[in-house]
Amino acid sequence: MYLLVLPLLATAATATSTAFSGLGQIRTIYIGRGHADLGCLTRSGQWTANEAQCGTFTAEPRSENTFSLSAPSHGGMAGGVEVCGVDVATFKCGGGVKGGIFGTFGPDGPIPGREVLRYGEYGVVATNAGDSPPSLKDEALDVHFYSGSEKGKWVWLAWKSLEGEANTDGIQGTGKTADYDPK
Repeated sequence: MYLLVLPLLATAATATSTAFSGLGQIRTIYIGRGHADLGCLTRSGQWTANEAQCGTFTAEPRSENTFSLSAPSHGGMAGGVEVCGVDVATFKCGGGVKGGIFGTFGPDGPIPGREVLRYGEYGVVATNAGDSPPSLKDEALDVHFYSGSEKGKWVWLAWKSLEGEANTDGIQGTGKTADYDPK
């Protein structure tokens, strides 16, 4: 079922990506009315409701309308970084995934006034678990771009800037991105 969407995933980004910049978290925002915040992604790109497991990411502008994402490896920034990308429609960071180029739908996209991540023309993500989002005690879940068969809640991925504040990986935001060039 994922193979049907793969050719479409590589389409060019056309929306502005200014919201995804510098240090931040990737939040999981419910697609339904009210757009509730249902958690975040871990540093490996999995969905969790446990705030202590939220990863810190660096969004690096690539071209006018696109950006790349990376996350510190388990040793924090001193231990290196892991690039984020898409592997068979699943969002991942590290583990050998090829770095992806992402965009947004712009501020007038699916959540008015808030930019959400997209990969090609796809943006809604889900899990194969029927009870997503995960509860605080559950293991984090892999997320993939929606294919039509998922039973749990579907979410957009949005940015929460951590610039200027200490984050969960112990890195102080400085107004600049980390000393890492994913190019």
